[in-house]
Order: sequence, then C-alpha cells, then structure tokens
Amino acid sequence: MSYIGRDIRTGAFRQLDDISSGFDGSDTTHTMQVNSTNVSVGDVNQILLSLGGVIQKPGTDFTVSGSTLTFTTAPAANTSFFAILLGSDNGGTVTPTDGSVTPGKLSFTDGATVKFGTDSEVELTHNADKGLILKHTATGDDKPVSLTLQTGETDIAADDVIGKIEFQAPDEGTGTDANLTAAAIQARSEGDFSSSSNATELQFMTGASEAATTKMTLTSSGLLGLGTDAPARPLHIIGVDGTTSLSEGNSRTALFLDNAGATYINIASSNSSIGGIFFSDSDANNRGAIKYNHSSDALTINTGATEVASFHTDGIVFNEGSNDQNFRIESNGNANAIKVDAGSDFVAIGKNTDDGDTLGHFFGTNGAVNHCRSGANVMAISRNTDDGFLMTFRQAGTSEGSISVSGSAVSFNGFTGSHWSRLADNSKPTILRGTIMETIDEMCEWYQAVADIAESKDEEGNVIPAHKKRESIALPEGKSVGDAVTFTSSGVEYTGVYEKETDVKHTKSKVSDTEDSKKVYGVFHRWDDADDGLDGDVNDMEIAQVGTYIIRVNKDVTVEAGDLLVSNGDGTAKLQEDDIIRSKTVAKVNSNVKIETYSDGSYTVPCTLHC
Repeated sequence: MSYIGRDIRTGAFRQLDDISSGFDGSDTTHTMQVNSTNVSVGDVNQILLSLGGVIQKPGTDFTVSGSTLTFTTAPAANTSFFAILLGSDNGGTVTPTDGSVTPGKLSFTDGATVKFGTDSEVELTHNADKGLILKHTATGDDKPVSLTLQTGETDIAADDVIGKIEFQAPDEGTGTDANLTAAAIQARSEGDFSSSSNATELQFMTGASEAATTKMTLTSSGLLGLGTDAPARPLHIIGVDGTTSLSEGNSRTALFLDNAGATYINIASSNSSIGGIFFSDSDANNRGAIKYNHSSDALTINTGATEVASFHTDGIVFNEGSNDQNFRIESNGNANAIKVDAGSDFVAIGKNTDDGDTLGHFFGTNGAVNHCRSGANVMAISRNTDDGFLMTFRQAGTSEGSISVSGSAVSFNGFTGSHWSRLADNSKPTILRGTIMETIDEMCEWYQAVADIAESKDEEGNVIPAHKKRESIALPEGKSVGDAVTFTSSGVEYTGVYEKETDVKHTKSKVSDTEDSKKVYGVFHRWDDADDGLDGDVNDMEIAQVGTYIIRVNKDVTVEAGDLLVSNGDGTAKLQEDDIIRSKTVAKVNSNVKIETYSDGSYTVPCTLHC
C-alpha cells in the first residue's frame, strides 16, 4: 500500500533488555543488549524508546554508538524504561548504490569476525594489532583451510604470472627504494598450458636496494635453485661471485654448487662437538662418514661404519684401533704400488702378498724383508758424497759386520763365509763351535712342499697374480718327488707335491777324523734351526770356510799369531809343520788370545780360514 514518510524498516523487531536498574540520575551511558547479548544499530532512528512512559526523540534525547546508548539527560532513579529495536542490527538488508559504501562504514572492532558459507564454517577474524586469521571451523578430519589465488586468463602462455603475493612498506618516510616492493612470491607458468600440462614454478623474490627480484626458484619437477631461476639439479646453488656457466654433467648429482670465485661448504659445530657428512643406504643409516672432532682437532674417515683413517695435527693414522683395514696406493701400472695389509701385518710394494717369489718388495712388521724381480739387478746401494759404510749388520744391538766402499774398492768387514752341510745320518749331535769338519763323498739333498696358487682377488677386488707357495720339508720315507702332500704355511693349509731343490755344490760332512786331511771343509759354526722343515727332520748345519772366525785347537797345542793349522784328526787343530799354505791348511792364527775353553781342554782362538 502507499504511504507518506520514511521507508519502513524491515527485519525482526526486538525488545531491548530493561536497563532501568542502572538509572541513578547521574549516569548517562548504558549498554544495549538483547537477551544479555550486546547489540548495535546502524542508525539511531531504528530505536523506539520510552522513559517514564514518554517517547524520547532519537538524536536529541539520546544517541547511539555501536552498542552504547547515551542519554542527553541522565534518567532519574526508578524511571521506567522500554525500547524496541526496529529491524536488524545493520538497519535491514539493502543493496547500496555504487560508491555509497565508504571505507569508514566497513570498519570492524577488535576481534570482530566475518563468517562465510551457509554453515558459517569459514571465519575471517581480526587479530588485534597483528592482522587477520582465516579459519575453517569444522572439527572433522581433512578439513583444512585454503586460500586460492585465481587468474581469469583463458590462455596461459610461458612466463605468465598466475598469482602473486607482494610485501611492501608504502608509507616508509625515506621514500624511493624504501617504498618499492621489498619481497614477493609468485607462481609463473613454465610453458603454454594445455589439457595435459600446467607446469608452473614458484619464484621467491627479495630486494636489497631495488624492487624485489627472483632469488630462489622451485620448478615443477622439484628442482630448487638458489641464485638461479633455472636450476639444473635437485639443489642448485650459485654463489656470490656468479655462475661459472659450466654444466654439471652427472645426471645423478643432487647438489650442484656453482660459483665463479672460490667455492666452499662450511659445517659449523660447537668447539666440543663433532661435525660431519654421513652416507647411508637401505641397509644402514651410517655406511660411511667424514667427521671432524672439534675437541681433539681430528678428521676421521669411516667406511662400513668403521673408522679407517684419522688425520691429526701431529700426523695421519690408518687402521687405528686394529680394525684390520688395509691401505693401498695404485700407480698407473700396478694396483698395489704400496699395500699395507693390516690383518697380516706387512707392507708390500708392487704386490699384495707376502709370498717371496711374487715380484715386488715385502716388509713384515716382525722385521722380515724380501725382494723379488724377474730379471736384472734386484737392489742397488749407493753412497754419493764420500767413502764409508754401505750397509751394517747388527746382532742384539751390537754391530757385527758391514759392507763399505773406499774409492773403487768394496770391503766386506767382519766377514765369515759359510755354507750348508749335513751329517751322513742327518743326526744333530753336540758339535763344539770351531770344530774342524771334512767332506764325505755324498751330496746334500733338500726337498720342498710346493703348491700352485691360482690367480685370485683380495678383499678390495685387486688381482693377486698366480704364484707358488713353498716350504722346506724332509722327504718322508716311502715318498718320492711328485707325490701329493698337504702342508701348512703361515697358518694356511695347502695341497701340493714334493719337489727336489736344485743344488750342485753342497756336500755332506763329518767331524774331521784324519790327521792332516786334505778334505777339510771348514769349521763348525751353528745348526741351521731356521731350516728344520715342517716336521723338524732336516738337520742342516753352517760350516765357516773363509774369512775371519775362530778355530778349536787341541789342548796339548800352543799357538801364536801367524801359525798355520791343520786337522789333528779329532775335530781339533794342530800346528802345520811349515809356513806354506797347502791343500790341508785349515787356518792361520790371528792371535793366541783364548776366546773360549771347552771341558776337554781344547780352546778357540781367532783365525783366518783358508779352506
């Protein structure tokens, strides 16, 4: 129907809660509530209000601000109150004309919340002095809150920006660069979008004295670039000096550091901690590691979860803690230019075995040494600046002999030349040192147990050449050359055959029992216990034959320096009847000083052997 006057307020009419209990004749401000909940109106004319039964004039007798009602004159105590709120809080639902809603009309109080959706499940709340909070109020699983930036473009081409968030301080008073975009995050297409492609990268932009530019890029394939917008590997970092423009050729590289200047990786730890790099696989989280201990200033390298090397300020240690970790250096032509076998306690050059017949050099930690070469000189010893010793020989801390050079002459000092021999019955009786021995017409024979060792590989995959393993052994009764034999060498059991050593010069001998014998072989030095063989039945002896030594003289014979001696027929020496060196001459006395006197009265003196 038609009417004259203001437009009718629409919405629910609500009676305000009675506030007359607060009237005291002095208080002009009161809070408007409906059912004990604060309410507000968009226009003071939305309130029909009566005091003491008298209708009050809006804007004159009272005003409103938010939920606060202010009377021009404070109502007296016991004055009745009645008020009706016409329409909803905002004065009804209307469609404002364009431009009629100014920013001031959209302001919210602290903590105010704007709800979205039929169920009001999404809330945008003012966070006082901080900003806004976007929340999804649903409590069930898989109900995240999301904010989607959309573009209305219908044809996305390469390098189009689909969405962007910018950070800026436009009110900074210093102006110029300070007011430019300081940072931004944007999504940029990597190519034309199609029904099968929406490849997009995220670019993170920052500024220093400029509008923010791209400093970090995450591509659609998951490659992350720092300092580059075109990363080539999962993590591609370009340093402060710029790119080298080099391409990283290994497709499996996960981290690519690129800097036109010096490039470093710095792992910082406290001065009492350890920093390191660990290597893991599906079998273990710590298969290998490079670690630095800041407490001890030691760099260690681990393989297979075992420390194999450590580098200290005072040196480098391999196999610390006896972990049986080998050390090997390769040359262009040899996989074992230098090999340290921790388990077997030896160092080798040019080979990876302790076998003496394999080409190369062996140095055992027990002092054993062997050198093997297929041809030519095995060892050369040089002294360049002056005459003197080339080599010295010591026993129990005392120098017993040497090899020296003087001009073009080489001297063997403290020299006694000896050779092997054996008694006819292979027995091992007590023979006094210096006793005269003579030959018999029977040759010494030596045998070996020999096993052919096929080419193999060590634990590091290096080839150990085929070679032979030999051990001196007595030929058992009933056995012949070529028969099979099982023997043990260095704790390892081998299967091989019996072989006879090649020898053309060593005869068997006996204690001299012929006076003036021309078969004198020399004087007894010692039993060769190191060559007893695997079963202990090889009883070789060493016979001193030339050079300086001692000789056992009969108890009834007195000698002086310069005397020539011959066999007395009982293992001792007697004076030769003349001073001419003959085939029967054994030695020349160098001194009448008695070195040792035996229980039978015979004694030894220094001599020069002439056998």
